[in-house]
Order: sequence, then structure tokens, then C-alpha cells
Amino acid sequence: MSRKKKVETKHLFHAVCHLNIIPVFNKPMEDATMISQMLFGETCVILEKKNKHWFKIQTTTCNILGWVRSIQIQLMDELIYQKLSNNPAIALEICHQVFNEDVSKSIVIGSSLPCYDGISCIMPDAKYVYNGQAAQSDGLEKSPEILVKIARRYLYSPELPGGRSPFGIDAGALIQHLFRFFEINLPRFPNEQYLHGEIVDFIELTQEGDLAYCEDADGQISHVGVIIGEKKVLHVHGCARIDKLDHHGIYNHDLRKYTHKLRIIKRVM
Repeated sequence: MSRKKKVETKHLFHAVCHLNIIPVFNKPMEDATMISQMLFGETCVILEKKNKHWFKIQTTTCNILGWVRSIQIQLMDELIYQKLSNNPAIALEICHQVFNEDVSKSIVIGSSLPCYDGISCIMPDAKYVYNGQAAQSDGLEKSPEILVKIARRYLYSPELPGGRSPFGIDAGALIQHLFRFFEINLPRFPNEQYLHGEIVDFIELTQEGDLAYCEDADGQISHVGVIIGEKKVLHVHGCARIDKLDHHGIYNHDLRKYTHKLRIIKRVM
């Protein structure tokens, strides 16, 4: 029986996250650094296997290379992988259930809903009902007002390097999520995201939905926030919060100082 199982799994090089959230590590060990996360319904390609416990993967949504525990993902063949990866709907509720007669799972905003028909989504093991709000596969209407409303749903989410959920998120993940609802695919990290879009020359010309990129002491892009109104930016610093933005950078009223130096403003919507 065990010999048959080895033959079956040897040729499965794709997988899906069937739990609500799982960590992606930089090394195949439990005390390694978490570099990202996979959310329910997100798929990946398996590149390497280390002993019985670890898979090296490349995530479909974020294109991240990292390691996951083998018991936290569900294997599938390439045909099902292609089907589940093809323009899934995206959950819009902060936390909501997917369920069927046998099981109920609580998934977070940003999770994928493969093959969603407005009522249910399909996973390799079963069909699940999802009756919350969702962005369909063709994306929401491209509206800065709607983007700002969704951005506010993340307010006070704690900062977590590598995090991608309202229960722990980083600056790059917040921006990637927000624009993915509108079928605008940005890279995972700020230093890659800023290469996209058009430059806004003056802060006085900014609009809601524009992105403010900030640099570190070495002049490298290290932070990003979304402009949500005149001289206001929503970003992740300690938590997802709203601060003042001017031509110098982001000013934190609680700390009474600038926390980030503005480098460039880009428009992608």
C-alpha cells in the first residue's frame, strides 16, 4: 500500500492551499523566516521535495519561491491545477466560511475561489459554498472609490513581515491584494511594484488609488502606501493605518515624526 502511494505522488507536481492560511518559508525548517503566505484556493508548482516533510514551491499568485510543509498543501495533477488557477474569483469578506455537508472552513479576504459560479467554488476534494461578497474573475469595476473602501477593510490589521491576511500583513501584500481585486496584477514586494504604472510628477496632482513609494537610508524602495484622499495615505507601519502624506514623506501623528521618506508616486489605475 505504501509502495503504491509513492508511485502516485511521484508525478504530482502541483498543489493548492486547502487551509485558510499557510506560511511559506525561505528554508525547509520550522524555525526559518516566513517570506510569504498562501491563502485558501491559491495554487503552486512543486519544484523540489526534501524528505517527507517539505516541498519547494513557486506560488501562482505571487510568483514566490519558498518552502512549505507537505502536510499543509493538497496535491493535484496538472489538468486540475490549470482549471483552479484560471482566473479565480477573490473573497472580499474579512473572514467568511466556505462549507459543504462535511466541513466548514473560515477563509480571509484575498483568498481564491476557483471556478466560482456566484454560489460555490471547486477544490480538488469537494465543492464549497461561499455566500459572501467576492470579486468575480473579470475583476471589479475599476474605481478609486471602491478601492479605497476595500483598503479601509484592512485598517488596524497588525504588521507581519511576509503576512498576507487581515490578521497579519505587510506593505507589499496590502497593495498587491487591493489591485488584484480589479484584475491588476502587481508583484509581491514594493521594490518590484514601483516599476509599474505612470509617474505622478507632483503630489498636488495625486488621486485616490495612486501609490506612494518610499525609500530607505540606502535609497532603495522599501515601502508603499495607497493614497486615499488629499494628503492621506493608508499603509502598513505597526498596523494598517492612515497617516499624512506630503512631499517629504509619511508623517505619523502618534509618533510626531516622519517615518518614511517619499521617493516616487505612481498611478496604475
